[in-house]
Amino acid sequence: MDYLEFDSHESAEGVRSFEAMASVNEARWPALQAELTQVLAWCHAWGRAHGAPEPLALDDGGEWDVDLQVTREWSEPMATHYEPQRADLRLQPSGGTHSRWVATLVVSGHEAFATDFSVQFLGE
Repeated sequence: MDYLEFDSHESAEGVRSFEAMASVNEARWPALQAELTQVLAWCHAWGRAHGAPEPLALDDGGEWDVDLQVTREWSEPMATHYEPQRADLRLQPSGGTHSRWVATLVVSGHEAFATDFSVQFLGE
């Protein structure tokens, strides 16, 4: 994985969550999208192999669950000029708008799922 680095947390109930966030420019979005797809495909394949093909809230009896949020943000670069004699900061657009993709992925599961996920994506 080049973009998704997972942090792992375990609850008192033995549920383990893996959280990753990545932010990329427009040119790198396809690579991040491929990593997200790889993780989601693995989760669904694991679920099919273990009788839990779809994510389901763990409180509702699920073995694994996933939450993926993706946003596309637009920004406009600004040239800055500060005039110390007048304590004046001037801003001027400096060349179009840029987009940035931000993805937040949380994958959670019980012990068997968490162990296999850790081996697959964290090298544990």
